[in-house]
Amino acid sequence: MVFYRKYRPQKLADLIGQEEISKTLLAQLQGGKVGHGYLFWGPKGTGKTSTARIMAKAVNCEVYWRSGHGKSDVREEKFGEPCNKCASCVAVSDGSFIDLIEIDAASNRGIDEVRDLREKVKLAPAMGGFKVYVIDEVHMLTNEAFNALLKTLEEPPKHVIFILATTEYSKVPPTIVSRLMKFNFRRAGRESLVNAISKIAKAEKIKISDDALLAIADAADGSYRDAVSILDQVSVTQAEVRRENVMRLVRLGGWDRVAKLVELVAEGRLKEAVLFVDEFGELGLDVSSFIRQVVLMLEKLLHIKIGVSEADLDLSGVDIEIARGLERKFSLADLQKLIRLLVIAEGEIKWYPLAHIPVVLAICKFCDDTTPVETVELGKSVVSLKLAEPARSIDRAGESKTDKGKRSGERENIKTLKQSKGKRGTTGEVEKSWGEFLNRVRPVNAHVFALLRATRPASYDGEHVTLEVFYRFHKDKLEEPKIIKMLDAHMAKTLGRKVRLKFTLAERGSRPTATVARSNVIETAGRDLEKIAQEIFSK
Repeated sequence: MVFYRKYRPQKLADLIGQEEISKTLLAQLQGGKVGHGYLFWGPKGTGKTSTARIMAKAVNCEVYWRSGHGKSDVREEKFGEPCNKCASCVAVSDGSFIDLIEIDAASNRGIDEVRDLREKVKLAPAMGGFKVYVIDEVHMLTNEAFNALLKTLEEPPKHVIFILATTEYSKVPPTIVSRLMKFNFRRAGRESLVNAISKIAKAEKIKISDDALLAIADAADGSYRDAVSILDQVSVTQAEVRRENVMRLVRLGGWDRVAKLVELVAEGRLKEAVLFVDEFGELGLDVSSFIRQVVLMLEKLLHIKIGVSEADLDLSGVDIEIARGLERKFSLADLQKLIRLLVIAEGEIKWYPLAHIPVVLAICKFCDDTTPVETVELGKSVVSLKLAEPARSIDRAGESKTDKGKRSGERENIKTLKQSKGKRGTTGEVEKSWGEFLNRVRPVNAHVFALLRATRPASYDGEHVTLEVFYRFHKDKLEEPKIIKMLDAHMAKTLGRKVRLKFTLAERGSRPTATVARSNVIETAGRDLEKIAQEIFSK
């Protein structure tokens, strides 16, 4: 027998990670206050159907009936829990209890099936005291079927209990929800899963390392059923289960890979990050699970960033020093943005021929938000990455006459400043300190750092540093109050005096000059970024 069926919870106390639900249902059983209808909702593998079967056993257990359904003073040992020994409990466990009717709503979703159910609920129980109807994936019922079920759910016969289960709570009509007692089944915690798997491994005499237990818990993503199934699979061919065996089976990358990718993205190493994800895709690893791992790590970094103590964080499997080092490379806003981008990417996987493409696009978007990716073909299957053209091709069409006049005036200002006699020497001071300035900005805000790499110092009059920007949307972003305040502070620290930054659009066709290159800054504007992308995707 497979492990999941062999070690399926048989009592409320056996449920993994659902202590509050177990406590509430047990109190109802002990007090003789069992409801006529329940809605169990939550992710797959969290115990919804198992709990429904346990309830079916409990209300039909001979011990429960001897107590007068909890209303008698008679109390036997572990009262309220099914005894798992009487004829009713054994019949439910082996699937032969005819008063437990399990219906799959995905294949019995029409109004005819519900009408048939309404006729049958009137019949008295054949074996036990209650007929228990379990409707799994109830959100799959049609609207007509839901409407036909309403009256029966509201006033069922006294001998009937309905238990509806779903993974899609939002798809169940409010009129149905309001007639039921609701229980939210949550994903089991990592520690709970590790303890449960460890007990099964011990019972089955399976040698398994602590790292492998953690890897199984991570791969299961809160699902007890998945955790037990993974242990069952990986133990078949291994005398001793190790972490690498689990990783190969579930096609996960592990925390070391996760930390490596997060580091590359944090440091703005776009080419290396994309090649890293490319390699991950070529290995055939589970990209969706990997994204969830990355998001989980970013969530931990976000918690550290806002001051959550280590005692309140579940950092098992993640080196705390590595986590602290990565956290310092991000601003709070960047962590929020990267998490959002990756969550969106995970949802878009199904629309792409190669699962890792959305991850590549999310990383490109984060490392250089100036790169609108329009079409994608990766490798030989493959990728055509359409990147932003220089300013001459992207913002003329939507530019108003007022904007054009403003641009013209800004050009005149630049020319005037360039003709200023003392300007060249002071601008040289900014150019020499440019690399230092960027290095100050980089750990604070990687996105702004990426934008600044595509600008160049135009002038410095002792009070104002003017930077040439090549795209209007760059200029708008850099002139946001919070960003300009931060940049002013870092430029002041760099030059050793109080200064203000100003931004102006460069002339049509202008390109960043060698001034930026001498500061060890990678030029990413226009076609230089396109060249990098072509190098990445031609491999």
